[in-house]
Amino acid sequence: MIDWNEIRKDFPVCQNLAYFQNAGMSPVPTPVYNAITNAWKKILEYGDLDWKGDIENIEKMKAHLASIIHTSAENLAFIQNSSLALNVVAMALKRKYGEGFNVVTMEHEFPSTNVPFASQGIEVKYVKAKNARFNIDDIEKHIDKHTKAIVTSWVQYATGFRQDIEALGKIAKKHHLLFIVNATQALPIFEMDVEKMNIDVMTASLHKWGCCGHVGAAFYTSPQYRKEFPCPIAGWLSVMPPEDDFIPTQKDKPFVAYQSAAQYNWGTTNNQNFLGLKASLEYMANIGFDNIRTRIFEITSYLIQKLNELPLTIISPIDNLDERSGIISISLDHASNAQCFQYLESKNVATSLRMGNIRIAPSYFNNHQDVDVLVHHLKDFLKK
Repeated sequence: MIDWNEIRKDFPVCQNLAYFQNAGMSPVPTPVYNAITNAWKKILEYGDLDWKGDIENIEKMKAHLASIIHTSAENLAFIQNSSLALNVVAMALKRKYGEGFNVVTMEHEFPSTNVPFASQGIEVKYVKAKNARFNIDDIEKHIDKHTKAIVTSWVQYATGFRQDIEALGKIAKKHHLLFIVNATQALPIFEMDVEKMNIDVMTASLHKWGCCGHVGAAFYTSPQYRKEFPCPIAGWLSVMPPEDDFIPTQKDKPFVAYQSAAQYNWGTTNNQNFLGLKASLEYMANIGFDNIRTRIFEITSYLIQKLNELPLTIISPIDNLDERSGIISISLDHASNAQCFQYLESKNVATSLRMGNIRIAPSYFNNHQDVDVLVHHLKDFLKK
């Protein structure tokens, strides 16, 4: 039996705020904070003398995350952010196909999902939402003979709609298309099997639901994808060195990129924050990802129950649990969402404003009392 009150004690943010901004950035629990500060303390006192130990721990973290998405660590890299990851993908597609092709994506996508393709001059076809949902039949209707990829978020950032990724992956496979998934608003909360879901490329910025601070994006690529679309940029860590050195110092000789996802490791990174991610994954795994997911659904169900008592519209799809996530977006029927957002902030209730709606994103450290505080201040605002 999980004692959620004990877990809540690991999140000092709960002493200051009713925090529902986890879809923007989640706070870190104390054990993760300690792991990050200890990593920097080691740099402070000893420089990088233990860099090999840090690398070994980061490789353990990468193997742990790879197991969570059911793949090998050699298929996983870390990149500065999802925008950069998908820019690299867009560049690779452009290099192979040139002109005259398109990708299909959703009209509600966060810009990091669609802007990289548009910036390369690639035609982007947008599927329109129906009641905040993107029906797979509608997505398939947008595919034509020039389509090369389906690009989608697993969970939509503004509405919380959770796509049936496995079913959509079958559509991509049926039409011989690349399947590119932004899992930022889903990972590591929801179960992912990249092979079963037919995912070719997956990126996920983990500072949202990973409770780890800014570590960049986990970037999965399948071996077949890397074979057909090798990385269009390179750096000293993404190419294989000569046998007698780990630094590729050769000149006027061809460089050979790693065949693994190491081809995306262009240069040095913030290893100290990666050690925080290692601690976060271990912390969450100790609680149990199934337990965390169940807890988030339990809190959001209570939230929905309370919201239904107020004069507002719930924008997020909530009738089917398979379409729900940790995001519940609302619109007030007779008042300003923007003014309400500011009012809540003044009352130490952290939400966000997305697509003009108030986005509420509880996590596993939240409780019913947090929801009651939110609803209390919503009621007060609506009385004004």
